[in-house]
Amino acid sequence: MKTLPNGRLLEHFDELTFAERILLEHAASGSLARIADSRPETGTKKNRVRADFLRFLILGGDAENPVHERGINLQGAYIVGALDLRGAEIGISVTLEHCLCFQPLYLEGMQLKGSLNLNYSAIPGLLASRVSISGSLSLNQLYSHGPIYLVAAQIGGSIYVRGSYLYGLGDTALKLDGAYVGTVVRIEDSSQVIGGFSLISASIDNQLSCKNCTFRAIKGSAFNADNIIVKGGVYLGFHSIGMTRISGARIAGQLSFRGAHFQGNGGNTLSAQGMRVDSSLVLTEFPVPLSKAAFSGSHVKSLIDDASTWGDRLLLNGFTYNFINSRTPLTAETRIAWLNRQDAAYSGQDGLKGSDSKFRPQPWRHLQKVFEEMGHSEEARQVGIAFEKRLRKVGLVGQGTARWWPGLRWLGKVPHVLYGALTGYGYRPMRLLAWILGIWLLFTSIYWYAAVNHKVFAPSNPLVFQNETYASCTAEYGEAWKQQHPKQDLPSDIGNWYTCKALRGEYTGFSPGAYSLDILLSLVDLQQEKDWGPITPTPFPSYWDELKNLEWGHGIRLLIWLETLIGWGISLLLVAIVSGLTRRKE
Repeated sequence: MKTLPNGRLLEHFDELTFAERILLEHAASGSLARIADSRPETGTKKNRVRADFLRFLILGGDAENPVHERGINLQGAYIVGALDLRGAEIGISVTLEHCLCFQPLYLEGMQLKGSLNLNYSAIPGLLASRVSISGSLSLNQLYSHGPIYLVAAQIGGSIYVRGSYLYGLGDTALKLDGAYVGTVVRIEDSSQVIGGFSLISASIDNQLSCKNCTFRAIKGSAFNADNIIVKGGVYLGFHSIGMTRISGARIAGQLSFRGAHFQGNGGNTLSAQGMRVDSSLVLTEFPVPLSKAAFSGSHVKSLIDDASTWGDRLLLNGFTYNFINSRTPLTAETRIAWLNRQDAAYSGQDGLKGSDSKFRPQPWRHLQKVFEEMGHSEEARQVGIAFEKRLRKVGLVGQGTARWWPGLRWLGKVPHVLYGALTGYGYRPMRLLAWILGIWLLFTSIYWYAAVNHKVFAPSNPLVFQNETYASCTAEYGEAWKQQHPKQDLPSDIGNWYTCKALRGEYTGFSPGAYSLDILLSLVDLQQEKDWGPITPTPFPSYWDELKNLEWGHGIRLLIWLETLIGWGISLLLVAIVSGLTRRKE
């Protein structure tokens, strides 16, 4: 006769208690063995069930006392001893509702072809690493005064934790690291997990939902879902006291932190680095703005936030998104303010410059790119201009002059400043036309004043200014006339080439506006610069004598040279912008 291990036959047990006889009777039919309607506070003769006897029935009973396919359904029992099902293969479902245990449940490596229900019970912990449950695991209204370990567990159905209180006694209260869940994980309805919830590298085929619950860290993180894989959505509207981690996550659906409350207890609040979300990242309705949060290297399809979302000391370097669906007006000002909420070192607001600066340009460039792709061209331009100004502020413009003499290093920033002033760093090319108009009007006014009041301009063609027919137009003629008529005003038609009526109409008349435009636009020939020029006296051999005898002609000649240089610079810049030879970021 084959000998069975101790505890596998009914005869191995002494006289059964009242509750055990009820359980044995209902096990044969699979019906509910109701010992009490609520969880007992102490053990009595009527509610005690030995853990070994419960194990006997969970394993199927014996030949004379078989267990029905509907499984074990026990309610209101006081379980004495440790329920040890390590490595067991169980072909039924097990329900232990409103039960009280004073020793942990040992389920490591157990294979359960059904569901496990511990609703409304109180246990000092559940050690179930590598457990395999083909159905669901229900921990609703559970009171656990010890850790619940489901490391590397295989749950074919769902895990439900609703209205429960889980206390890890200084350890992680609920641990699902490396676990597989076939449908959903739900922790809801004011559940409290004191010691934190860890599901590092877990895999969930449908949804993870942790809403209206509290995770409190004793040591480590309050919520740790690093490297989790979820084929559906993740909804985390919880209260976290301690760091929340979801770095490296791969989420096929939406990741929503709607209504979440993050408390870092003085440290970082949220680490969401290197994650991939194929749908939206929802960060809305926060009671406290999100501060000390890291999204570095993460990618989401759509970013949804609102006015209450962002606090300070953010890490956004490498964070990418395809769209922004903000609940606030989508303006460049609000988004630039968002970038300025980054950690001071990475946003360029810590005062360090040049090679000492840790400024990160990627968040600015990516925001500009997304604005452009969304059709917000003006916002994209404003972000680009703000970015260029920030580059200059942190000393990342003109770095080629870093080894120059300190008094000359500022010269390296001059082209960048001029580029910004003239064209808005390429984002405001029409501004260049305004500058051209202003410079043209300024020099036109000067040339007109010099021509009328100081008789500076004269024809540059010798056939004209040496022709005696036009002698009345020369300054010498005007001076001679004044000597002969000292009491009369000099007529406007003599002594000034600009206003001289003797000058034949066939010759190009002097026009201050056309003359200024001819010099300013070096690629345009209006014949003014060829036919007219300022009258400058013969230079003195001594510099000192030359300085003492400066006239308006000298000043106008210098202004012509200056306008020529300005014209060449503007022309080259305009051609470069129009032809696309220069990029906006340069």
